[in-house]
Amino acid sequence: MSAREREIRKQARSAKLIAIMAGKSSRNRSLSDKICRFLVNRATAVKPEDDFMRDPLIDNDVGFDPDELDRFQRGEK
Repeated sequence: MSAREREIRKQARSAKLIAIMAGKSSRNRSLSDKICRFLVNRATAVKPEDDFMRDPLIDNDVGFDPDELDRFQRGEK
């Protein structure tokens, strides 16, 4: 058995395990279901620095204070 065949078999086993874990994580009946859900969430979570949907204005809490927002809504400068 060549190294390539071993790698393909390893990937196939991994894909089967992922499918089983995803199926178990959709249920919420036992402790193993909850563990599978935790592992799937952890494996599929996006790192904050790689998340393109995050907004730096919100993360840095740069925004309007209530008085400034009120003046803006009234059209004052």
